[in-house]
Amino acid sequence: MQYQKVNDVYIIRIDTGELVHATLHEFCNRHEITNALVTAIGAVEFVRCGNYDLETKSYNFDEYQKLVEVTSYNGNIMPKEDGLYVHAHATFSDHGNSVFGGHVDEMRVGIVLEVVLTPLASSITRIHDETTGLALLDLEHKQ
Repeated sequence: MQYQKVNDVYIIRIDTGELVHATLHEFCNRHEITNALVTAIGAVEFVRCGNYDLETKSYNFDEYQKLVEVTSYNGNIMPKEDGLYVHAHATFSDHGNSVFGGHVDEMRVGIVLEVVLTPLASSITRIHDETTGLALLDLEHKQ
């Protein structure tokens, strides 16, 4: 990974073989960033993504072990009970230009991933919501 700070934004290059969410966790911990927005484009060789089933209150993930383009990756990084949480959704395109996507659990860079990480001057956290079973943004409590 390489990075450069431009104004208040970090431009990050995550390289071949690196796990994206693990790298973002490490980066944010090292730079004491607890709230951020993140976008990215590039190519990954592994992705685990899917969707949330409200009825079972669990994620359904599929794993893809092939080189795909990351056509859009958007999310945020905020703490929940067990540490920082990267909440991101993405779309991917394969060599036949078929597109798939969803909630990203993790992905491994296949060529390079170009990330824009924007720290936020806030202290928003996530708290467990019984109705959905998800850790939702807690926007009522200012810290």
